[in-house]
Amino acid sequence: MLVPPNTTCDVYRVGVSPPTAPSVAGVSCSLTGIYPQGLERGEGDPLDLKYTHRMLVDMSADIRDDYDAGTIGGNQDVVYVPDQTGTGFSVVFTEIVDLGMPWQHKRVYLVRLGPSYPTNQL
Repeated sequence: MLVPPNTTCDVYRVGVSPPTAPSVAGVSCSLTGIYPQGLERGEGDPLDLKYTHRMLVDMSADIRDDYDAGTIGGNQDVVYVPDQTGTGFSVVFTEIVDLGMPWQHKRVYLVRLGPSYPTNQL
């Protein structure tokens, strides 16, 4: 991954949520808010295909979407940044970037879930 990590996340599979132990803990990632870009993604597209954040992770990170031919199912992962006590993000889409290159990585599109207020988190 060319971009250095700026945080970590815990990954939860469908049906599991904090305070239960995560399915994958402490994944190094680079998280960027891209709300305007994510909302402009294809006028007329369903709201469940829109996103608020982009996360870059190593190829070895096991983060799963439930994208199938233009629709999002109900079995996608949820990640919590920086850990299970942080803000949750539902996985919209995951793709491999620069396949076959030494810097190949995964790009994960996320939609932020509502945090508990008041909050100083994402």
